[in-house]
Amino acid sequence: MLHFIDRTTPMELWIGLVELKPLDRERYGAAGAFTNIVTWASDHEDFRRKAEIIAATLDMFVIDVAGAEPVAQRAEKWSMTEEIDDMLSRAQCNPDAIVYGTFHRYPFDEA
Repeated sequence: MLHFIDRTTPMELWIGLVELKPLDRERYGAAGAFTNIVTWASDHEDFRRKAEIIAATLDMFVIDVAGAEPVAQRAEKWSMTEEIDDMLSRAQCNPDAIVYGTFHRYPFDEA
């Protein structure tokens, strides 16, 4: 299936909190993880698609995306951590970048 990207909407750096689950829970050693992702996107759907791309390379899949928004909007409301600043600097000059931060793993699923 071909996916066409609408380039009429400008690409900008986006950030969001992504919940991931491993394809092989035993090998991963946890039920899942949360991580911030920074990538170039045109909208929420584009951001999620890029999160799914990086998740697949890690043998994981996306469960949820929370708070995804352009970095400029996030910066108006919150100060950025040193880790986020580093992620932004790595993505800034690379339109293909999909940068993830620290994985905050959780050991089991809630009942």
